[in-house]
Amino acid sequence: MTRVLLTTVHRDFGLYDYFRENAPEGFAWRFRMPRRISFGLRFLRQNIPGIEILEYPTHAEYRRALARGWDVVGFSFYLEETNEILRMAEEARAAGAARLWAGNYGALTPALRGSFDEVFSGYSEDAVARALGATIDVVQHPPLVSEFRLPGGWPLPVGVIFTTRGCSFQCTFCQTTAFAPRPKAIPLEAIERAVQFYVARGIRYALILDENFGNIPDHAEAVIELLARYGIRWLVQSRVDLFLRHFDEWLAKGMEGALFGIESFHQEVLKQIHKGEKVEAVLELARRLNRAGRYAQGYYIIGFPSETPESIREDLRMLASLELDVTQITIVTPHPQTQLWSELETQYGIFERDWAKYDTKHLVWRHPHCPPGSLEALLKEGFALCYGGPWLRRTMRKFLNSRFQRRDLANLLASPLHARWAAPQRLPYFAAS
Repeated sequence: MTRVLLTTVHRDFGLYDYFRENAPEGFAWRFRMPRRISFGLRFLRQNIPGIEILEYPTHAEYRRALARGWDVVGFSFYLEETNEILRMAEEARAAGAARLWAGNYGALTPALRGSFDEVFSGYSEDAVARALGATIDVVQHPPLVSEFRLPGGWPLPVGVIFTTRGCSFQCTFCQTTAFAPRPKAIPLEAIERAVQFYVARGIRYALILDENFGNIPDHAEAVIELLARYGIRWLVQSRVDLFLRHFDEWLAKGMEGALFGIESFHQEVLKQIHKGEKVEAVLELARRLNRAGRYAQGYYIIGFPSETPESIREDLRMLASLELDVTQITIVTPHPQTQLWSELETQYGIFERDWAKYDTKHLVWRHPHCPPGSLEALLKEGFALCYGGPWLRRTMRKFLNSRFQRRDLANLLASPLHARWAAPQRLPYFAAS
């Protein structure tokens, strides 16, 4: 049997924390959710039990694993992790691995293909199974638990759910147009098994991380009914127009919060990037979420070619006025195999070749109006605006009021016990059915 080890990047430079990367530097009173498990690798391990995975090992742990000998060593990574992954790949070759595989969004970079024997694009359970001479009848959803920490450190376990994977929209900045351009539903039975796991372990909140929940309407409706049946409250990522279309219905059936793309407050920019949303709709959704006391997380991008430091500064003040609970701000960053990459390379030039700078927090192309360093400085200004003043009081009041209204304080107090399931070594896989 082929011996296969799949790994993420090692963690010697620290675990990625989404909330740390989208808050003022050194900001102590923020949410926390360090990335300890790999959703993609867990899907692969659940559906192809013969493989082994490493999730954010130390470099020493990775080297010890290599010493056990493998026919295949594969790497799941993002673009900004490329430099370290290439070094890890060299170590795997030196340790005697016959074949090297690459997957996840980082593997979309054409320049890297020569470093690997096989590159998997998209969600790859079927492709990996075929490479190993196996087949998968139905993709199964593994248990996925992340530890979400409130400001101050109180832990809350969150069950992560993917109801679909992929996105049919064609936003010019998004690699999903190349990675998984056709959404596919995860079977409802597989989702229910994950939900049963969460409920049995006291985990009453789920985070639905579809690219666009509701993109397959009948399936989304069935999932909502399923979650309501099990008493699960849920936060979900989707498009602004879908949230507004279903707002009252989703609210009545357990929606606890919304994660949504804003991208720009300029309609002409939204048109250029094929976003297909209205600025007024974003403002309306933020108002409705705050009025209903629901969690609001928005994604915003600064540095489109038509923008200047002055216009960006004005937009950031508008962004802060939305009073979101979490605000992601990124710098326009071209990624391989996107339309944005082609446009910026042709019209302005992409100068940066250090892949570590492609973390959406650095300017990597020649901006016509923003000099070097200005966008990075504006990023800091934006976070200071969005998390300044009354942010902590406002957000914590919203959170605690919702717990009181749902009479959920007992579950909140017990959450440190339930959060132990977020430890990778505790989180199991389902037995083959």
